[in-house]
Amino acid sequence: MIPEETIEHIRQSTDIVQIIGEYIRLKKRGRNHLALCPFHKEKTPSFSVSQDKQIFHCFGCGKGGNVFSFLMEHEKMTFVESVRHLARKANIQIQEERGSDARREQLEKHNFANQVALDYFSRLLRSPKYKNILEDYLMRRRGISEEMIELFQLGLSGQEWDGLLRYARSKDLTDEDLEAAGLVLKSEKKGNYFDRFRQRLMIPIFNLSQRPIAFGGRTLTKGEPAKYVNSPETALYTKGNVLYGLNFARDAIRDSREAFVVEGYFDVISLRQIGIANVVASSGTAFTSQQARLLARFAELVYLFFDSDSAGQTAALRSVDALYDAGLDVKVIVGPTGEDPDSLAREQGAEAILRLTDQALDFIEFRVRDLDLKELGIVGKEKLIKELAAIGGKIADATRRKLFWSEAASALKIDPDLMMQPKAKEPPPVESTDANPRHRYNPVEYELLSLMFSSPGDIDVVFERISPEDFDSKELSRVFAAVANQYSQEGFVSASALTERMQDAEFVSLITAIAAEDKADDEISAGATQLVERMLGNKRKRIRARLRQELSEAEAAGDTEKAARIATEIRDILE
Repeated sequence: MIPEETIEHIRQSTDIVQIIGEYIRLKKRGRNHLALCPFHKEKTPSFSVSQDKQIFHCFGCGKGGNVFSFLMEHEKMTFVESVRHLARKANIQIQEERGSDARREQLEKHNFANQVALDYFSRLLRSPKYKNILEDYLMRRRGISEEMIELFQLGLSGQEWDGLLRYARSKDLTDEDLEAAGLVLKSEKKGNYFDRFRQRLMIPIFNLSQRPIAFGGRTLTKGEPAKYVNSPETALYTKGNVLYGLNFARDAIRDSREAFVVEGYFDVISLRQIGIANVVASSGTAFTSQQARLLARFAELVYLFFDSDSAGQTAALRSVDALYDAGLDVKVIVGPTGEDPDSLAREQGAEAILRLTDQALDFIEFRVRDLDLKELGIVGKEKLIKELAAIGGKIADATRRKLFWSEAASALKIDPDLMMQPKAKEPPPVESTDANPRHRYNPVEYELLSLMFSSPGDIDVVFERISPEDFDSKELSRVFAAVANQYSQEGFVSASALTERMQDAEFVSLITAIAAEDKADDEISAGATQLVERMLGNKRKRIRARLRQELSEAEAAGDTEKAARIATEIRDILE
Protein backbone atom coordinates (compact mmCIF):
# COMPACT_ATOMS: atom_id res chain seq x y z
CA MET A 1 0.00 0.00 0.00
CA ILE A 2 1.30 3.44 -0.95
CA PRO A 3 0.74 6.39 1.44
CA GLU A 4 -1.82 8.93 0.24
CA GLU A 5 0.65 11.79 0.56
CA THR A 6 3.04 9.97 -1.79
CA ILE A 7 0.27 9.43 -4.34
CA GLU A 8 -0.64 13.10 -4.17
CA HIS A 9 3.01 14.08 -4.58
CA ILE A 10 3.28 11.89 -7.68
CA ARG A 11 0.06 13.31 -9.13
CA GLN A 12 1.19 16.89 -8.60
CA SER A 13 4.57 16.10 -10.16
CA THR A 14 2.98 14.62 -13.29
CA ASP A 15 1.60 16.46 -16.32
CA ILE A 16 -1.33 14.47 -17.72
CA VAL A 17 -0.91 16.08 -21.16
CA GLN A 18 2.69 14.90 -21.35
CA ILE A 19 1.81 11.37 -20.24
CA ILE A 20 -1.23 10.91 -22.48
CA GLY A 21 0.71 12.56 -25.31
CA GLU A 22 3.10 9.61 -25.19
CA TYR A 23 0.26 7.33 -26.28
CA ILE A 24 -1.93 9.44 -28.56
CA ARG A 25 -1.51 12.56 -30.68
CA LEU A 26 -2.97 15.61 -28.92
CA LYS A 27 -3.80 18.95 -30.49
CA LYS A 28 -4.25 22.14 -28.47
CA ARG A 29 -7.77 23.56 -28.68
CA GLY A 30 -8.47 26.49 -26.40
CA ARG A 31 -7.46 25.62 -22.86
CA ASN A 32 -7.67 21.88 -23.48
CA HIS A 33 -6.10 19.31 -25.81
CA LEU A 34 -8.17 17.16 -28.17
CA ALA A 35 -7.59 13.77 -29.80
CA LEU A 36 -9.38 10.79 -31.28
CA CYS A 37 -10.47 8.70 -28.34
CA PRO A 38 -8.22 5.68 -27.71
CA PHE A 39 -11.05 3.80 -26.03
CA HIS A 40 -13.60 3.68 -28.83
CA LYS A 41 -13.68 4.07 -32.59
CA GLU A 42 -14.48 7.57 -33.78
CA LYS A 43 -13.72 9.84 -36.70
CA THR A 44 -14.24 13.24 -35.05
CA PRO A 45 -12.07 14.02 -32.00
CA SER A 46 -14.07 14.07 -28.78
CA PHE A 47 -11.36 13.07 -26.29
CA SER A 48 -10.46 16.10 -24.17
CA VAL A 49 -7.48 16.45 -21.84
CA SER A 50 -7.34 19.36 -19.40
CA GLN A 51 -3.88 20.46 -18.36
CA ASP A 52 -5.28 22.88 -15.80
CA LYS A 53 -7.39 20.25 -14.05
CA GLN A 54 -5.24 17.21 -14.86
CA ILE A 55 -8.16 15.12 -16.11
CA PHE A 56 -9.37 13.54 -19.34
CA HIS A 57 -12.89 12.99 -20.62
CA CYS A 58 -14.29 11.58 -23.83
CA PHE A 59 -17.54 13.23 -24.87
CA GLY A 60 -18.14 10.33 -27.26
CA CYS A 61 -17.96 7.26 -25.02
CA GLY A 62 -18.00 8.92 -21.61
CA LYS A 63 -14.75 7.55 -20.21
CA GLY A 64 -12.98 9.94 -17.91
CA GLY A 65 -10.51 10.14 -15.07
CA ASN A 66 -7.04 11.27 -14.12
CA VAL A 67 -3.55 10.24 -15.16
CA PHE A 68 -3.64 7.08 -13.03
CA SER A 69 -6.95 5.88 -14.42
CA PHE A 70 -5.79 6.59 -17.98
CA LEU A 71 -2.84 4.23 -17.54
CA MET A 72 -5.07 1.67 -15.86
CA GLU A 73 -7.53 1.74 -18.75
CA HIS A 74 -5.13 2.17 -21.65
CA GLU A 75 -2.18 0.07 -20.49
CA LYS A 76 -4.15 -2.38 -18.32
CA MET A 77 -2.11 -1.44 -15.28
CA THR A 78 -3.35 -1.84 -11.74
CA PHE A 79 -3.61 1.32 -9.68
CA VAL A 80 -0.39 0.51 -7.85
CA GLU A 81 1.42 -0.19 -11.12
CA SER A 82 0.31 3.16 -12.53
CA VAL A 83 1.57 4.93 -9.41
CA ARG A 84 4.92 3.16 -9.59
CA HIS A 85 5.21 3.90 -13.31
CA LEU A 86 4.65 7.64 -12.81
CA ALA A 87 6.89 7.68 -9.74
CA ARG A 88 9.76 6.34 -11.84
CA LYS A 89 9.14 9.01 -14.46
CA ALA A 90 9.09 11.74 -11.82
CA ASN A 91 12.11 10.24 -10.02
CA ILE A 92 10.11 9.90 -6.80
CA GLN A 93 11.01 7.18 -4.31
CA ILE A 94 8.02 5.42 -2.79
CA GLN A 95 7.72 3.29 0.30
CA GLU A 96 4.88 0.81 0.28
CA GLU A 97 3.56 -2.02 2.36
CA ARG A 98 2.53 -5.33 0.87
CA GLY A 99 -1.20 -5.47 0.21
CA SER A 100 -3.46 -8.46 -0.24
CA ASP A 101 -4.93 -7.63 -3.62
CA ALA A 102 -4.93 -11.03 -5.35
CA ARG A 103 -5.64 -9.66 -8.81
CA ARG A 104 -2.83 -7.14 -8.52
CA GLU A 105 -0.42 -9.85 -7.43
CA GLN A 106 -1.43 -12.02 -10.37
CA LEU A 107 -0.82 -9.24 -12.90
CA GLU A 108 2.46 -8.34 -11.24
CA LYS A 109 3.63 -11.95 -11.50
CA HIS A 110 2.63 -11.98 -15.16
CA ASN A 111 4.70 -8.88 -15.84
CA PHE A 112 7.53 -10.19 -13.69
CA ALA A 113 7.59 -13.49 -15.58
CA ASN A 114 8.10 -11.69 -18.89
CA GLN A 115 10.86 -9.54 -17.41
CA VAL A 116 12.60 -12.62 -15.97
CA ALA A 117 12.41 -14.29 -19.38
CA LEU A 118 13.84 -11.18 -21.03
CA ASP A 119 16.77 -11.16 -18.60
CA TYR A 120 17.35 -14.89 -19.10
CA PHE A 121 17.36 -14.68 -22.91
CA SER A 122 19.65 -11.62 -22.86
CA ARG A 123 22.17 -13.28 -20.54
CA LEU A 124 22.20 -16.45 -22.60
CA LEU A 125 23.01 -14.53 -25.79
CA ARG A 126 25.96 -12.91 -24.01
CA SER A 127 27.28 -16.16 -22.54
CA PRO A 128 30.58 -17.61 -23.85
CA LYS A 129 28.80 -20.82 -24.87
CA TYR A 130 26.80 -18.97 -27.55
CA LYS A 131 29.43 -16.48 -28.67
CA ASN A 132 29.06 -17.76 -32.24
CA ILE A 133 25.37 -16.84 -32.30
CA LEU A 134 26.08 -13.30 -31.20
CA GLU A 135 29.12 -12.61 -33.35
CA ASP A 136 28.74 -14.90 -36.36
CA TYR A 137 25.00 -15.03 -36.88
CA LEU A 138 23.73 -11.68 -35.59
CA MET A 139 26.66 -9.35 -36.24
CA ARG A 140 28.37 -10.82 -39.30
CA ARG A 141 25.66 -12.67 -41.17
CA ARG A 142 22.70 -10.42 -40.37
CA GLY A 143 24.78 -7.25 -39.95
CA ILE A 144 23.09 -6.16 -36.73
CA SER A 145 25.15 -3.78 -34.66
CA GLU A 146 25.81 -3.96 -30.94
CA GLU A 147 23.71 -0.82 -30.52
CA MET A 148 20.66 -2.42 -32.15
CA ILE A 149 21.07 -5.62 -30.14
CA GLU A 150 20.99 -3.51 -26.99
CA LEU A 151 18.13 -1.28 -28.14
CA PHE A 152 15.82 -4.11 -29.18
CA GLN A 153 17.06 -6.28 -26.27
CA LEU A 154 17.58 -9.36 -28.42
CA GLY A 155 18.23 -12.65 -26.66
CA LEU A 156 18.59 -16.37 -27.10
CA SER A 157 16.79 -19.50 -25.92
CA GLY A 158 19.18 -22.41 -25.44
CA GLN A 159 19.09 -26.10 -26.18
CA GLU A 160 17.83 -27.20 -22.75
CA TRP A 161 14.19 -28.20 -22.39
CA ASP A 162 13.90 -26.47 -19.04
CA GLY A 163 16.55 -23.73 -18.99
CA LEU A 164 14.12 -20.84 -18.53
CA LEU A 165 11.94 -22.96 -16.28
CA ARG A 166 14.75 -23.60 -13.81
CA TYR A 167 15.96 -20.00 -13.93
CA ALA A 168 12.44 -18.64 -13.30
CA ARG A 169 11.90 -21.02 -10.38
CA SER A 170 14.97 -19.48 -8.75
CA LYS A 171 13.14 -16.14 -8.97
CA ASP A 172 10.16 -17.53 -7.01
CA LEU A 173 7.95 -17.96 -10.08
CA THR A 174 5.80 -21.08 -10.29
CA ASP A 175 5.36 -23.27 -13.34
CA GLU A 176 1.76 -22.07 -13.49
CA ASP A 177 2.90 -18.43 -13.53
CA LEU A 178 5.11 -19.16 -16.54
CA GLU A 179 2.36 -21.08 -18.32
CA ALA A 180 -0.05 -18.15 -17.85
CA ALA A 181 2.57 -15.86 -19.41
CA GLY A 182 2.93 -18.20 -22.40
CA LEU A 183 6.56 -19.05 -21.62
CA VAL A 184 6.26 -22.77 -20.88
CA LEU A 185 4.07 -25.65 -22.01
CA LYS A 186 2.67 -28.62 -20.10
CA SER A 187 3.09 -32.13 -21.44
CA GLU A 188 -0.24 -33.87 -21.86
CA LYS A 189 1.36 -37.31 -21.40
CA LYS A 190 3.73 -36.75 -18.48
CA GLY A 191 2.19 -33.67 -16.90
CA ASN A 192 5.55 -31.92 -16.60
CA TYR A 193 6.42 -28.44 -17.87
CA PHE A 194 9.02 -27.47 -20.47
CA ASP A 195 10.20 -24.28 -22.21
CA ARG A 196 8.10 -23.06 -25.14
CA PHE A 197 11.17 -21.54 -26.85
CA ARG A 198 14.34 -23.56 -27.56
CA GLN A 199 17.30 -22.93 -29.89
CA ARG A 200 15.82 -19.68 -31.15
CA LEU A 201 16.88 -16.07 -31.43
CA MET A 202 14.50 -14.24 -29.14
CA ILE A 203 12.88 -10.93 -30.07
CA PRO A 204 10.91 -9.34 -27.21
CA ILE A 205 7.70 -7.50 -28.00
CA PHE A 206 7.02 -4.44 -25.84
CA ASN A 207 3.94 -2.39 -25.09
CA LEU A 208 4.02 1.41 -25.21
CA SER A 209 5.16 1.50 -21.59
CA GLN A 210 8.35 -0.33 -22.62
CA ARG A 211 7.32 -3.53 -20.85
CA PRO A 212 7.94 -6.94 -22.44
CA ILE A 213 4.57 -8.58 -23.05
CA ALA A 214 5.46 -11.36 -25.53
CA PHE A 215 8.28 -12.86 -27.58
CA GLY A 216 9.00 -13.93 -31.11
CA GLY A 217 11.50 -16.75 -31.56
CA ARG A 218 13.37 -17.28 -34.85
CA THR A 219 14.77 -20.74 -35.41
CA LEU A 220 18.54 -21.29 -35.48
CA THR A 221 18.22 -24.95 -36.48
CA LYS A 222 18.17 -26.11 -40.09
CA GLY A 223 15.15 -28.15 -41.07
CA GLU A 224 12.97 -26.71 -38.33
CA PRO A 225 9.40 -26.67 -39.75
CA ALA A 226 8.42 -23.46 -37.96
CA LYS A 227 10.68 -20.54 -38.88
CA TYR A 228 9.07 -18.45 -36.12
CA VAL A 229 7.39 -19.43 -32.88
CA ASN A 230 5.52 -16.61 -31.18
CA SER A 231 4.00 -16.18 -27.75
CA PRO A 232 0.34 -17.15 -27.48
CA GLU A 233 -2.21 -14.52 -26.60
CA THR A 234 -2.31 -13.82 -22.87
CA ALA A 235 -3.88 -11.37 -20.47
CA LEU A 236 -1.14 -8.90 -21.48
CA TYR A 237 -0.80 -9.71 -25.17
CA THR A 238 -3.34 -9.68 -27.98
CA LYS A 239 -1.59 -9.92 -31.33
CA GLY A 240 -4.17 -7.89 -33.22
CA ASN A 241 -3.75 -4.97 -30.81
CA VAL A 242 0.04 -4.69 -31.00
CA LEU A 243 2.46 -3.28 -33.57
CA TYR A 244 6.02 -4.49 -33.17
CA GLY A 245 8.45 -1.64 -32.64
CA LEU A 246 5.89 1.07 -31.95
CA ASN A 247 7.38 1.62 -28.50
CA PHE A 248 10.70 2.53 -30.19
CA ALA A 249 9.17 4.41 -33.15
CA ARG A 250 6.39 6.39 -31.45
CA ASP A 251 8.24 9.69 -31.06
CA ALA A 252 9.70 9.60 -34.59
CA ILE A 253 6.27 8.85 -36.05
CA ARG A 254 4.64 11.62 -34.05
CA ASP A 255 7.29 14.12 -35.18
CA SER A 256 7.13 13.22 -38.88
CA ARG A 257 3.43 12.24 -38.98
CA GLU A 258 4.57 9.38 -41.20
CA ALA A 259 5.14 5.68 -40.55
CA PHE A 260 6.79 2.87 -42.49
CA VAL A 261 4.93 -0.40 -42.05
CA VAL A 262 6.96 -3.54 -42.76
CA GLU A 263 6.24 -7.21 -42.19
CA GLY A 264 8.91 -8.63 -39.93
CA TYR A 265 11.03 -8.03 -36.86
CA PHE A 266 14.31 -7.80 -38.78
CA ASP A 267 12.82 -5.36 -41.28
CA VAL A 268 12.22 -3.00 -38.35
CA ILE A 269 15.66 -3.54 -36.85
CA SER A 270 17.56 -3.08 -40.12
CA LEU A 271 15.68 0.09 -41.07
CA ARG A 272 16.25 1.51 -37.61
CA GLN A 273 19.95 0.73 -37.93
CA ILE A 274 20.29 2.89 -41.04
CA GLY A 275 18.50 5.81 -39.40
CA ILE A 276 14.86 5.23 -40.33
CA ALA A 277 13.29 5.33 -36.90
CA ASN A 278 9.58 5.72 -37.77
CA VAL A 279 9.04 2.05 -38.62
CA VAL A 280 6.77 -0.65 -37.21
CA ALA A 281 5.88 -4.21 -38.23
CA SER A 282 2.52 -5.83 -38.75
CA SER A 283 4.12 -9.24 -38.06
CA GLY A 284 3.22 -10.63 -41.45
CA THR A 285 -0.55 -10.28 -41.20
CA ALA A 286 -3.07 -7.85 -42.59
CA PHE A 287 -3.75 -4.85 -40.40
CA THR A 288 -6.54 -5.17 -37.88
CA SER A 289 -8.78 -2.19 -37.18
CA GLN A 290 -7.26 -1.98 -33.69
CA GLN A 291 -3.72 -1.78 -35.07
CA ALA A 292 -4.76 0.83 -37.61
CA ARG A 293 -6.42 3.02 -34.98
CA LEU A 294 -3.35 2.61 -32.77
CA LEU A 295 -1.09 3.87 -35.56
CA ALA A 296 -3.50 6.68 -36.42
CA ARG A 297 -2.91 8.18 -32.99
CA PHE A 298 0.56 9.22 -34.15
CA ALA A 299 0.63 9.15 -37.96
CA GLU A 300 -1.25 10.68 -40.87
CA LEU A 301 0.52 8.92 -43.75
CA VAL A 302 1.53 5.26 -43.92
CA TYR A 303 4.09 3.77 -46.32
CA LEU A 304 3.40 0.06 -46.81
CA PHE A 305 6.81 -1.49 -47.40
CA PHE A 306 6.31 -5.23 -47.73
CA ASP A 307 8.30 -7.93 -49.48
CA SER A 308 8.32 -7.63 -53.27
CA ASP A 309 6.95 -11.15 -53.76
CA SER A 310 3.27 -11.82 -54.38
CA ALA A 311 2.58 -12.68 -50.73
CA GLY A 312 3.97 -9.33 -49.61
CA GLN A 313 1.95 -7.44 -52.18
CA THR A 314 -1.19 -9.34 -51.21
CA ALA A 315 -0.58 -8.39 -47.57
CA ALA A 316 -0.37 -4.76 -48.65
CA LEU A 317 -3.73 -5.00 -50.38
CA ARG A 318 -5.35 -6.67 -47.37
CA SER A 319 -4.15 -3.92 -45.02
CA VAL A 320 -5.61 -0.98 -46.88
CA ASP A 321 -9.23 -1.22 -45.71
CA ALA A 322 -8.35 -0.89 -42.04
CA LEU A 323 -5.86 1.92 -42.64
CA TYR A 324 -8.27 4.05 -44.64
CA ASP A 325 -11.02 3.32 -42.14
CA ALA A 326 -8.75 4.70 -39.39
CA GLY A 327 -8.33 7.97 -41.30
CA LEU A 328 -4.81 7.33 -42.60
CA ASP A 329 -3.45 8.12 -46.04
CA VAL A 330 -1.68 5.20 -47.74
CA LYS A 331 1.21 4.83 -50.16
CA VAL A 332 2.98 1.66 -51.26
CA ILE A 333 6.73 1.25 -51.68
CA VAL A 334 7.63 -1.25 -54.38
CA GLY A 335 11.12 -2.70 -53.99
CA PRO A 336 13.22 -4.63 -56.51
CA THR A 337 12.15 -8.19 -57.24
CA GLY A 338 13.47 -10.67 -54.70
CA GLU A 339 14.31 -8.04 -52.10
CA ASP A 340 12.73 -7.13 -48.78
CA PRO A 341 13.25 -4.11 -46.50
CA ASP A 342 15.79 -6.01 -44.40
CA SER A 343 18.02 -6.97 -47.33
CA LEU A 344 17.70 -3.57 -49.01
CA ALA A 345 18.66 -1.75 -45.82
CA ARG A 346 21.69 -3.98 -45.21
CA GLU A 347 22.94 -4.04 -48.80
CA GLN A 348 22.04 -0.60 -50.17
CA GLY A 349 21.54 1.65 -47.14
CA ALA A 350 19.34 4.60 -46.32
CA GLU A 351 19.71 6.38 -49.68
CA ALA A 352 18.17 3.47 -51.56
CA ILE A 353 15.27 3.27 -49.12
CA LEU A 354 14.60 7.00 -49.31
CA ARG A 355 14.79 6.88 -53.09
CA LEU A 356 12.14 4.16 -53.13
CA THR A 357 10.06 6.24 -50.72
CA ASP A 358 10.15 9.18 -53.14
CA GLN A 359 8.90 6.80 -55.83
CA ALA A 360 6.14 5.33 -53.66
CA LEU A 361 2.85 4.79 -55.41
CA ASP A 362 -0.53 6.09 -54.33
CA PHE A 363 -2.64 3.10 -53.50
CA ILE A 364 -4.85 3.41 -56.58
CA GLU A 365 -1.81 3.56 -58.83
CA PHE A 366 -0.37 0.49 -57.06
CA ARG A 367 -3.64 -1.43 -57.36
CA VAL A 368 -4.02 -1.01 -61.12
CA ARG A 369 -0.35 -0.87 -62.20
CA ASP A 370 -0.12 -4.47 -63.49
CA LEU A 371 -3.65 -4.74 -64.83
CA ASP A 372 -4.64 -4.75 -68.46
CA LEU A 373 -8.03 -3.09 -68.26
CA LYS A 374 -9.01 -4.39 -71.69
CA GLU A 375 -8.41 -7.98 -70.64
CA LEU A 376 -10.32 -7.65 -67.36
CA GLY A 377 -13.67 -7.86 -69.03
CA ILE A 378 -16.93 -6.46 -67.72
CA VAL A 379 -17.16 -8.77 -64.68
CA GLY A 380 -13.53 -8.18 -63.64
CA LYS A 381 -13.85 -4.45 -64.09
CA GLU A 382 -17.09 -4.42 -62.10
CA LYS A 383 -15.38 -6.18 -59.18
CA LEU A 384 -12.50 -3.72 -59.25
CA ILE A 385 -14.86 -0.73 -59.35
CA LYS A 386 -16.76 -2.04 -56.33
CA GLU A 387 -13.52 -2.79 -54.49
CA LEU A 388 -12.14 0.73 -54.91
CA ALA A 389 -15.54 2.29 -54.27
CA ALA A 390 -15.78 0.41 -50.97
CA ILE A 391 -12.26 1.46 -49.93
CA GLY A 392 -13.03 5.07 -50.76
CA GLY A 393 -16.22 4.82 -48.74
CA LYS A 394 -14.12 4.21 -45.63
CA ILE A 395 -12.51 7.65 -45.89
CA ALA A 396 -14.27 9.84 -43.33
CA ASP A 397 -13.49 13.24 -44.85
CA ALA A 398 -15.98 13.95 -47.63
CA THR A 399 -13.52 15.92 -49.80
CA ARG A 400 -10.79 13.27 -49.58
CA ARG A 401 -13.35 10.56 -50.25
CA LYS A 402 -14.55 12.23 -53.45
CA LEU A 403 -10.97 12.85 -54.58
CA PHE A 404 -10.17 9.18 -54.05
CA TRP A 405 -13.17 8.12 -56.11
CA SER A 406 -12.29 10.65 -58.81
CA GLU A 407 -8.71 9.36 -59.05
CA ALA A 408 -9.93 5.77 -59.12
CA ALA A 409 -12.37 6.58 -61.92
CA SER A 410 -9.60 8.26 -63.89
CA ALA A 411 -7.29 5.25 -63.45
CA LEU A 412 -10.04 2.88 -64.60
CA LYS A 413 -11.11 5.24 -67.39
CA ILE A 414 -14.74 5.29 -66.30
CA ASP A 415 -17.31 7.96 -65.49
CA PRO A 416 -16.74 9.24 -61.89
CA ASP A 417 -20.47 8.91 -61.20
CA LEU A 418 -20.20 5.18 -61.85
CA MET A 419 -17.44 4.90 -59.27
CA MET A 420 -19.41 6.81 -56.64
CA GLN A 421 -22.72 4.98 -57.13
CA PRO A 422 -21.95 2.01 -54.87
CA LYS A 423 -21.06 4.35 -51.99
CA ALA A 424 -23.05 7.44 -52.85
CA LYS A 425 -24.41 7.81 -49.33
CA GLU A 426 -22.39 9.25 -46.52
CA PRO A 427 -20.92 6.45 -44.40
CA PRO A 428 -22.85 6.10 -41.16
CA PRO A 429 -21.05 7.14 -37.99
CA VAL A 430 -19.34 4.28 -36.22
CA GLU A 431 -19.91 3.89 -32.51
CA SER A 432 -21.18 7.45 -32.52
CA THR A 433 -22.71 8.46 -29.21
CA ASP A 434 -23.35 11.67 -27.35
CA ALA A 435 -21.99 11.10 -23.88
CA ASN A 436 -22.05 14.78 -22.92
CA PRO A 437 -24.25 14.84 -19.80
CA ARG A 438 -24.77 18.62 -20.10
CA HIS A 439 -27.82 17.90 -22.28
CA ARG A 440 -29.45 15.77 -19.57
CA TYR A 441 -29.38 18.20 -16.66
CA ASN A 442 -30.61 21.62 -15.59
CA PRO A 443 -28.19 23.99 -17.35
CA VAL A 444 -27.87 26.36 -14.38
CA GLU A 445 -26.97 23.58 -11.94
CA TYR A 446 -24.53 22.04 -14.42
CA GLU A 447 -22.94 25.41 -15.18
CA LEU A 448 -22.49 26.22 -11.50
CA LEU A 449 -20.62 22.96 -10.88
CA SER A 450 -18.51 23.49 -13.98
CA LEU A 451 -17.60 26.97 -12.74
CA MET A 452 -16.57 25.57 -9.35
CA PHE A 453 -13.96 23.38 -11.08
CA SER A 454 -12.82 26.17 -13.42
CA SER A 455 -12.77 29.04 -10.91
CA PRO A 456 -11.90 27.77 -7.40
CA GLY A 457 -11.78 31.38 -6.20
CA ASP A 458 -15.58 31.48 -6.33
CA ILE A 459 -15.99 28.37 -4.17
CA ASP A 460 -16.64 30.22 -0.92
CA VAL A 461 -19.35 32.35 -2.56
CA VAL A 462 -21.16 29.20 -3.61
CA PHE A 463 -20.85 27.33 -0.33
CA GLU A 464 -22.22 30.32 1.61
CA ARG A 465 -25.61 30.06 -0.10
CA ILE A 466 -25.89 26.65 -1.77
CA SER A 467 -26.24 23.17 -0.26
CA PRO A 468 -26.75 19.74 -1.88
CA GLU A 469 -30.50 19.96 -1.15
CA ASP A 470 -30.78 22.99 -3.46
CA PHE A 471 -30.16 20.83 -6.54
CA ASP A 472 -33.06 19.41 -8.51
CA SER A 473 -30.85 16.60 -9.87
CA LYS A 474 -29.80 13.86 -7.46
CA GLU A 475 -26.67 13.16 -9.55
CA LEU A 476 -25.55 16.79 -9.60
CA SER A 477 -26.37 17.08 -5.89
CA ARG A 478 -24.04 14.11 -5.31
CA VAL A 479 -21.25 15.83 -7.26
CA PHE A 480 -21.74 19.03 -5.24
CA ALA A 481 -21.62 17.06 -1.97
CA ALA A 482 -18.39 15.35 -3.06
CA VAL A 483 -16.82 18.70 -3.97
CA ALA A 484 -17.96 20.22 -0.66
CA ASN A 485 -16.53 17.30 1.29
CA GLN A 486 -13.20 17.54 -0.55
CA TYR A 487 -13.02 21.29 0.04
CA SER A 488 -13.80 21.00 3.75
CA GLN A 489 -11.20 18.27 4.28
CA GLU A 490 -8.43 19.32 1.90
CA GLY A 491 -8.98 23.03 1.44
CA PHE A 492 -9.00 22.79 -2.37
CA VAL A 493 -11.08 21.44 -5.26
CA SER A 494 -9.43 19.00 -7.68
CA ALA A 495 -11.35 16.86 -10.15
CA SER A 496 -8.25 14.71 -10.60
CA ALA A 497 -7.99 13.93 -6.89
CA LEU A 498 -11.76 13.65 -6.51
CA THR A 499 -11.99 10.74 -8.93
CA GLU A 500 -9.11 8.88 -7.29
CA ARG A 501 -9.92 5.17 -7.08
CA MET A 502 -13.67 5.73 -7.34
CA GLN A 503 -15.42 2.48 -8.19
CA ASP A 504 -18.47 4.12 -9.79
CA ALA A 505 -17.40 4.64 -13.41
CA GLU A 506 -20.58 6.58 -14.30
CA PHE A 507 -20.03 9.01 -11.43
CA VAL A 508 -16.40 9.49 -12.46
CA SER A 509 -17.54 10.14 -16.02
CA LEU A 510 -20.03 12.77 -14.83
CA ILE A 511 -17.39 14.55 -12.75
CA THR A 512 -14.79 14.63 -15.53
CA ALA A 513 -17.39 15.76 -18.08
CA ILE A 514 -18.39 18.68 -15.86
CA ALA A 515 -14.80 19.58 -15.06
CA ALA A 516 -13.57 19.20 -18.65
CA GLU A 517 -15.77 22.03 -19.94
CA ASP A 518 -13.44 24.43 -21.75
CA LYS A 519 -14.44 27.89 -20.58
CA ALA A 520 -13.31 31.21 -21.96
CA ASP A 521 -12.02 33.86 -19.57
CA ASP A 522 -15.13 36.00 -19.95
CA GLU A 523 -17.35 33.05 -18.98
CA ILE A 524 -15.33 32.48 -15.83
CA SER A 525 -15.18 36.16 -14.94
CA ALA A 526 -18.99 36.32 -15.02
CA GLY A 527 -18.66 34.87 -11.54
CA ALA A 528 -20.72 32.54 -9.43
CA THR A 529 -23.08 35.11 -7.89
CA GLN A 530 -25.36 35.29 -10.91
CA LEU A 531 -25.54 31.50 -11.18
CA VAL A 532 -26.27 31.18 -7.47
CA GLU A 533 -29.16 33.66 -7.79
CA ARG A 534 -30.59 31.84 -10.78
CA MET A 535 -30.27 28.50 -9.06
CA LEU A 536 -32.00 29.72 -5.91
CA GLY A 537 -34.66 31.29 -8.11
CA ASN A 538 -35.23 27.93 -9.80
CA LYS A 539 -35.47 26.31 -6.39
CA ARG A 540 -38.16 28.78 -5.34
CA LYS A 541 -40.10 28.03 -8.54
CA ARG A 542 -39.96 24.30 -7.82
CA ILE A 543 -41.16 24.85 -4.25
CA ARG A 544 -44.04 27.10 -5.43
CA ALA A 545 -45.09 24.54 -8.04
CA ARG A 546 -45.08 21.79 -5.41
CA LEU A 547 -47.03 23.90 -2.92
CA ARG A 548 -49.63 24.91 -5.51
CA GLN A 549 -50.13 21.25 -6.33
CA GLU A 550 -50.55 20.47 -2.64
CA LEU A 551 -52.94 23.46 -2.26
CA SER A 552 -55.05 22.18 -5.13
CA GLU A 553 -55.20 18.72 -3.58
CA ALA A 554 -56.10 20.13 -0.13
CA GLU A 555 -58.91 22.28 -1.56
CA ALA A 556 -60.25 19.34 -3.54
CA ALA A 557 -60.28 17.26 -0.34
CA GLY A 558 -62.09 20.04 1.61
CA ASP A 559 -59.19 20.42 4.07
CA THR A 560 -59.51 24.17 4.64
CA GLU A 561 -56.99 24.28 7.48
CA LYS A 562 -54.23 22.68 5.39
CA ALA A 563 -55.13 24.83 2.41
CA ALA A 564 -54.83 28.02 4.48
CA ARG A 565 -51.42 26.93 5.82
CA ILE A 566 -50.12 26.18 2.32
CA ALA A 567 -51.42 29.50 0.99
CA THR A 568 -49.47 31.28 3.72
CA GLU A 569 -46.30 29.43 2.73
CA ILE A 570 -46.79 30.47 -0.89
CA ARG A 571 -47.20 34.14 0.10
CA ASP A 572 -44.05 33.99 2.24
CA ILE A 573 -42.06 32.68 -0.70
CA LEU A 574 -43.42 35.34 -3.06
CA GLU A 575 -42.39 38.05 -0.61
